[in-house]
Amino acid sequence: MKYLIILITFVFSVIVLGQSFAPVPGVIGSKAIYKDSSIIKSWASGVVLTRGYKDIANKSNGKVGFGIGSNSLYKAEGDGATVVSLGDSGVAILTFDFAIENGDGPDFAVFENGFTDNYIELAFVEVSSDGVKFVRFPSYSEASQTVQIGPYEYSDCRYYNNLAGKYRQGYGTPFDLEDLKDSSGIDLNYITHVKLIDVIGTIDENFALKDEVGRKINDTYPTPFESGGFDLDAVAVINQGPLMVGENELDYIKVYPNPTSGILYIQLSEPFSLKISNIRGGVLYQETRFVKDLIDLTNYSDGLYFIEIETEKGERVLKVKKGN
Repeated sequence: MKYLIILITFVFSVIVLGQSFAPVPGVIGSKAIYKDSSIIKSWASGVVLTRGYKDIANKSNGKVGFGIGSNSLYKAEGDGATVVSLGDSGVAILTFDFAIENGDGPDFAVFENGFTDNYIELAFVEVSSDGVKFVRFPSYSEASQTVQIGPYEYSDCRYYNNLAGKYRQGYGTPFDLEDLKDSSGIDLNYITHVKLIDVIGTIDENFALKDEVGRKINDTYPTPFESGGFDLDAVAVINQGPLMVGENELDYIKVYPNPTSGILYIQLSEPFSLKISNIRGGVLYQETRFVKDLIDLTNYSDGLYFIEIETEKGERVLKVKKGN
């Protein structure tokens, strides 16, 4: 009788608490993908950022500012520092040298900055094959609908599915394009853009975001810091398609020629902030109100650089090569 009671209690707990989805890295059934996994073929190479708020309920505190856009490009570091924070409702749109295609198993993976298991900051994931029409992965959350997970509290990654950020730093959350097979207006064998949208995490009806079946998505909130919200490390390509043709640039920002011998011309009709960093993320130059129509890299060594341009519409990171 004692064992029957224990069994009934266990079953009841599972039903009430949910925990239906994949567990933490290193546990049987986990779907986490390690940053050095041999199944990873390439990484995102371009990003456009729109920063969100430190606290969506108190916008006067301003927007987050931790990290630079280039921190989200190429291989995941998994070091807890080389990331870019999105903030409440912030958005990152990633582009790639090679398209992503719908192959066997997961097709790409998103890496976040959780410092330990079950400290979770989440993001919706959408994909596009033209950069215009985006389709969202159906997401699911079984976290509490009545008790808010606080800024220093833990959750359980088994509550969440098809939401980026459920695994600790160094481990990516996988996404399978087959989940979108019934979607229209998108070519699942030629995905050019991956969009990440910060899940605010509050259960306050005024700001709460909901999953596929209408449940509020509850994660750590509020996080009123410069590093608040989803912290993007990288996006890995697993099933790699054809080489992309040309740059996936926003129409209102052009920087050319690329490669350059030293002088880059800027086609942009509004003031902007400029930041130049090397491939290790080190900032070499920055100016908060840049009004010139060119960038002079003449005194820089030959190699790859990231040019980060911020306007009122958002941030754009461009990879530029100096030299042949």
